[in-house]
Amino acid sequence: MKRTAIIFVLLACITMSGCLVSALHPFYTAKDKVYDAKLAGNWMDDDSCIWIIQPNKSSNEFMSPEKLDSTFNIVYYEGDEKAILIGTLFELDGKRYVDFTPDPDEDHCMSDMTSFHHVPVHTLARIEIRDDQVLLFWFGEEWLNDLFEENRIRIAHETVDIGTGYSRHILTAPTEELQMFILKYANAKDISKEIDEAFTNGTKSTDDHPFVILSQYSGPIPEK
Repeated sequence: MKRTAIIFVLLACITMSGCLVSALHPFYTAKDKVYDAKLAGNWMDDDSCIWIIQPNKSSNEFMSPEKLDSTFNIVYYEGDEKAILIGTLFELDGKRYVDFTPDPDEDHCMSDMTSFHHVPVHTLARIEIRDDQVLLFWFGEEWLNDLFEENRIRIAHETVDIGTGYSRHILTAPTEELQMFILKYANAKDISKEIDEAFTNGTKSTDDHPFVILSQYSGPIPEK
């Protein structure tokens, strides 16, 4: 699968979980959330897709001033197509991740009737934020499939048939168990080595793990 296709599959609400580790519950808790102002900005990936990332402003009390938290609003453009996500930056065992999920307040280019029949899921990526780049390494579904097939992992999940002879695993475990999964498997030596090499050498994306490099972008935005 081409990397462009992988990324748009990631960001489209209907099919975003088709190539990635997907979960019904968030991968983070409130205490894990961190904020990094360097993530905000206009970015472009190697396929000329534009990412507009802005921090979310929240207020916990009526009439209290808004404050920045670790949740970012993401608008992604691939040509004439647009997708809208919420990305939550969090830290676990000294490593930073982003939890991606569709923005529930957006229609995602679907009719109301269609959207009633879709349940948003969460996907997980390791992240490294630099002064002029953002590196994203997603945990791919093929990697998860191998863990299940080799009987290396036990975690609550459902196997969903999505047609055309293809099925996928959806993790249904609560956040606490998802974090145990991250610590034991997503931080294992073999995949940690692969992530380090990707972040250091700019390794190309694979079907197992889509990898994206975002560079600062100062050109026109398709839509304000």
